[in-house]
Amino acid sequence: MRTAVRRANPSPGQRRRRSTLRCRGVRGNTYLATEVCFGVCGGAGGAVTVLIMSGDLRSDGPACEVAAVGGRLTDPGWLVNGDPEQVLAALDGAAGQEEMLAAAVYRASGHVHRDAGTEVRRQVLALDAARYGNRELARSIAEVTTRQETDSPWAVQWATGSGLDSRLRYALPAPAEVGVVATVVVEGRGLAVAGCEDGTLHWWDLATGRKLGQAVTGHSGAVRALATAVLDGRPVAVTSGSDGALRVWDLAEGEQVGAFHADDDSWVKSLATALVEGRPVAVGAGTDGVVQVWDLAALTQHGEPLSIHTGFVSALATAVLGGRPVAVTSHSEELGASDPITGEETLRVWDLITGRELGPLSDRSEWLPVFADPMPDRTMAADGDGDGDGRARHCVSLSLNAQAKFLVTDPALECPMAVSANAYEMRVWNLATGEQVGEPVPSRFVETAAVSVLHGRPAALVGGHGPVEVWDLSTLEHLYPPLIGHVSTVRGTATAVVEGRHLAVTGGDDRSVRIWDLDGHIETGSRPTGHSRTIRRFTTTVVDGRAVIVTSDSDEKVRIWDLDDGGQLGKHLPGHTGAVDLLTVGMVEGRPTLLTRDVNRTVRIWDLAGREELHGRSTREYTVVGIHFFAVLEGRFVAVTWEGRVWDLTAGQWIGVQPKQDRAHALALETVEGRNIILTGSRTEKAVRLWDMTTGEPIGPPLTGHTSDVWAAAAGMLDGRLVVAAGGDDRTVWVWDATTGQQIGQYAFPAGIWSLVVAPDGRLAVGFGSDIAVLAHR
Repeated sequence: MRTAVRRANPSPGQRRRRSTLRCRGVRGNTYLATEVCFGVCGGAGGAVTVLIMSGDLRSDGPACEVAAVGGRLTDPGWLVNGDPEQVLAALDGAAGQEEMLAAAVYRASGHVHRDAGTEVRRQVLALDAARYGNRELARSIAEVTTRQETDSPWAVQWATGSGLDSRLRYALPAPAEVGVVATVVVEGRGLAVAGCEDGTLHWWDLATGRKLGQAVTGHSGAVRALATAVLDGRPVAVTSGSDGALRVWDLAEGEQVGAFHADDDSWVKSLATALVEGRPVAVGAGTDGVVQVWDLAALTQHGEPLSIHTGFVSALATAVLGGRPVAVTSHSEELGASDPITGEETLRVWDLITGRELGPLSDRSEWLPVFADPMPDRTMAADGDGDGDGRARHCVSLSLNAQAKFLVTDPALECPMAVSANAYEMRVWNLATGEQVGEPVPSRFVETAAVSVLHGRPAALVGGHGPVEVWDLSTLEHLYPPLIGHVSTVRGTATAVVEGRHLAVTGGDDRSVRIWDLDGHIETGSRPTGHSRTIRRFTTTVVDGRAVIVTSDSDEKVRIWDLDDGGQLGKHLPGHTGAVDLLTVGMVEGRPTLLTRDVNRTVRIWDLAGREELHGRSTREYTVVGIHFFAVLEGRFVAVTWEGRVWDLTAGQWIGVQPKQDRAHALALETVEGRNIILTGSRTEKAVRLWDMTTGEPIGPPLTGHTSDVWAAAAGMLDGRLVVAAGGDDRTVWVWDATTGQQIGQYAFPAGIWSLVVAPDGRLAVGFGSDIAVLAHR
């Protein structure tokens, strides 16, 4: 095997350490390395992925493991029990469909099983194999014996895969919600950096997904802004928070190397970096309407920063115009006064050397646009060689909290562009003329954005509520399909180019950082047919002797599937004009009957055996507000409020007794052995309770074990005893014996649980993220 280790000339005063790393799995060879090295090396017996950590970018000091693929990716036992660092190092060496599928399965939920025990890893990997449509692999993984062997009575039968995207390279765990992300590339080697709500900063190798160093913290609250730079050949991160401090971190050493402070009663809410006369600087916009410029190369000095009184800044970027480094700021006429759709915005440009405003951009149309590379140690002019065709290839991005979301240059037009977004649409503006380019693009609310040039096209990576979208700013159309995988709001986006591959980095409220290969294939391996849509609601029942699952999907369709194999039965139910947000089934007048309510609050009732609509009416006719879910009780439909009050839709009156517990929310209403039971979840106890609907009194002890809020629960009969299953934010389904309160099983999932149903035959249907899974009792 041939391994190339690049050596860089250290800068003066830079500490160097040489470490001899014993790499196992490749004939016991020893390699000497002083830097990060990654790549896929060919050789006899299959490809070998090499990961060599340097002393410079390593503070935890573990020896590097080099894992030979050699067919091991097809060994379920190695996937479950192998060292995650070795398995991850082997993924890029996957060859053939079977190994590529195994690699995709391992990557899908790495943020959950990477640092978990082998039992959790076994469950999550089996589930993800089922999501990819390979039930044989799912069964093989489930049968693996683990070092933490426990009696797990549940096995995944099948699952949907709408939340999968094979362009995902790594899903990385974060200890808290991720608020900001950035990338930095040094000599072709990249890092992903993330700031979290708990004030910690984390960073990973972009090529291998390996965690570098230990988490660092310095802010008393959340990391609110983040930018990266290269200082003396070393990657650094600049962070700010509401505590007023601006902190500078050496990512090679994993330690703070400097700090600045904003003026009193102010903190830096937007950050960018730039080169000013060859020196890296940090540019920050404060809440006091002042933009300050700090010299990063003079961390030990205490000189006054350059201060620019700009007024309230809603967004900030750095660029080079006419050969001079500038800051570009976006302003609303009055803080909080502008309408998010029609409000006026002003863009202003400031010279970072003198602090003077350069005047309206429309007066500077003759400037040759030169924009900062995403790596702040380089710049590129519009007439530079770039990719050899004389066009600018790099863009600048904004950290934002108002209308203007980011700035970008369009290589085809060779002029600076601004993009603004609100809750409904995205607009592109020509900054030289002040005119809008094209028509507004319908869009959802944008939380974060980053820009790049992808294969010669100016592109915007836009994150918020839902999948991360990739826009072509030349055509105002999607450049790639959305990046699917995050199950909560995306708060941070960034891009980088490493070894010629265009990578995206995203992070958000689901406590994960994800690295995507934008040049990768959309599909890897097989995928369940018919389940490409996000499932919003579901329930189970029996129709003509067959157990079925009824779903409402993101395309506003209600479908019926075979509970045994997930195959669709017949066509969807017609007539819905909006997404169905509530549905329930039950035996009404002796026939399986479905009730649906869409976002327009229109209720429809269907005979499932004949697939005929019986009648429809608006919930407004029921004279009850705050419906949390519907249920079937003694052959009639009822509505249940958040507090657990039950409204009879036929009689038009309240029935039963509300559970006698404060600060609890209703999760389900079940009829078990002739007894009407309300299940509730408590945010204070993190427990599930059962209540007799007739008396309002509790049944049995509280069911405990969850470590966070419980959002879904169901009860049913299993092996002749009453059981309760529940799940929530801790991504685990727990099952208890309702009579004794004893736990009788649990199953880990890659996302929070939002719905649970116990099928008539005792199987569990679980809604997690954008997918569902069916678990069978062994």
